[in-house]
Amino acid sequence: MKRILIAVLVIILAAGAGMGLANSASLSITYNPMPFNLPSMVEKEQKLLEQQGLKVAYSSFQAGFAMTEAMAAKELDIAVVMGATSAITSKAGGRDIKIVAAYSQAPSAFALVTRPDGIELKDLKGAKIAVPVGTEAHYLLAKILKEQGLTFNDIEVINMMVPDGVAALQAKQVDAAMAVEPVLSRLEGAGQIRVLRNGVGLISGLTVSTIRGDLVGDERVEKFLTAQQHALQFISENNEEALAIAQRDTGLPRAIIEKIAPKYNFSMEITEEVKASLEETIEFLYAEGLIQRKISVEDLLLE
Repeated sequence: MKRILIAVLVIILAAGAGMGLANSASLSITYNPMPFNLPSMVEKEQKLLEQQGLKVAYSSFQAGFAMTEAMAAKELDIAVVMGATSAITSKAGGRDIKIVAAYSQAPSAFALVTRPDGIELKDLKGAKIAVPVGTEAHYLLAKILKEQGLTFNDIEVINMMVPDGVAALQAKQVDAAMAVEPVLSRLEGAGQIRVLRNGVGLISGLTVSTIRGDLVGDERVEKFLTAQQHALQFISENNEEALAIAQRDTGLPRAIIEKIAPKYNFSMEITEEVKASLEETIEFLYAEGLIQRKISVEDLLLE
């Protein structure tokens, strides 16, 4: 009888250990093909995370704050692509997150646009402009205004998500709007909007990969980073196939894909340039009162 009890106990312990292993090998991450998150599309199509022995659950989010809320509830492990502004505002707001890698830089993927017969840059004073406040697009608008010798006090800011802002522009409810890819190339190509100024020379258009703070040192994060590196290698070595994957996943015409792709520099490296971009964004968000606590770049990054 004693031997039977021992055998049963061994089976239970083994099962428990097996369950623990299964749980530790699962990973919940974001998946957003748009605006043009090519490494994510390649990673999913090629099952690069599964090749690292991970069981993956994908979730889509429309905004960075929703990602960090899911992280706080432990419903999400990794936000693969998050705007730098969203990462900063979330961290400053008390969310326990860390940036583990850069994702992309695409300054020309952001722009201030108007209708074909709309205003010029010199006409911005007093203009009604649609922009999602607290985002990279908002930061770019500040830079454009400064370039023109203006501030937010000189315009009327209409806080709208990009699709709503562009719709308001087309309905002549605003004078200009901030747009991002792929809407930018699609509507410009159709002659429905005119670009006043993009982000080249003004912003980096930085996105980053973030994790929950309690996952620092977790081997699943290392496996995720390895998979991302493999995705970048695939794009470099099989660019045509990667663009075909993007066309399938986004449903965009190949001509639009080929116009958008060169705008994006995908790199995981957190360079001094990336750190400087984060620092400048922190300064902007704090000066505009969008964050109440002035965090440091070191607060955001892994030690």
